[in-house]
Amino acid sequence: MLSKYFENTKPITFIIVLLALLIGDGLYQFQILQRPLGEGAYFISSSISFGLFLFSLILLHQIDRWNELTQTKNIYSIAFFSILVVLFPTLFDNMKLVGANLLIIIALWRVLTLKTGEEIPQKLLDTSLLIICASLLHPWALVFLLNVWISLLFYGAEKRRYWFIPLLALLVITLLGGAILLVLQMPFPFDSYYTLVSNDIAHLLQLPSYPIATTVALVSLVLLFLVSVGVYYFRSTYHSISSIVVVQFLWVGLLVAFLSKEVIYIFAPIAILFALYIEKIRLWWLKETVLWILLSLPATVLLLHFITKS
Repeated sequence: MLSKYFENTKPITFIIVLLALLIGDGLYQFQILQRPLGEGAYFISSSISFGLFLFSLILLHQIDRWNELTQTKNIYSIAFFSILVVLFPTLFDNMKLVGANLLIIIALWRVLTLKTGEEIPQKLLDTSLLIICASLLHPWALVFLLNVWISLLFYGAEKRRYWFIPLLALLVITLLGGAILLVLQMPFPFDSYYTLVSNDIAHLLQLPSYPIATTVALVSLVLLFLVSVGVYYFRSTYHSISSIVVVQFLWVGLLVAFLSKEVIYIFAPIAILFALYIEKIRLWWLKETVLWILLSLPATVLLLHFITKS
């Protein structure tokens, strides 16, 4: 009866998901990597990353509720998001990437509010600003500006001036950022951005060599992606304006993952789409089997990390 614990929104259930996320990271960092518990710099960085993931979970849950992406009250989306995070525990070491992903999730929420038809220019500007700020943390996040132009095909495409809003946002951030750097007499980190992007492009078609644990995690992610997308496109009952926006972010996130080899950007869309699939499974035994398999994946990956590090 595992599904009954996921199909409620009691605070204790949300706390259990957070504890599972924290335990997964703790096991990887302190048991597998054998990091000293009192390492101050790491503790601060990891705590900030956990806080950013916490806000990501809260926002993801609210996006699900506000837009009625799932038809029943459940925590499937945040549970699946947490599972994906634990499958790739090294994300806790990349605070900037986690922060960029949070900004992209906020941008997803802002695009979803376009369906009201109100204040479209303001919402497009907000979305563009969020994405550009995310690109300051991770340059490839700038690709998500494609979502703004894609959204215009559904909202306000007839007003040509809307198409220039992302460029206006880019100009605003450039001028504001340049002014701040001039006042603080700080150099713009252009070299680091250029190095990261050029290295990613240089290794674009090269298949990296991953350890067995990461390979299992990637295979699991691909399977979740294929099931989510396959079921979505072959079942018209899943189609709604909100779900179309989520799929739109998923495809752009997949492009970013291909360019940067960072898969975190597709976690939220996959979690939402897979939650749509799970809640509609009518066969009790099938739903329970899928949930138990998903819950066993983080433990399996962490065990493989432990074996390979030993």
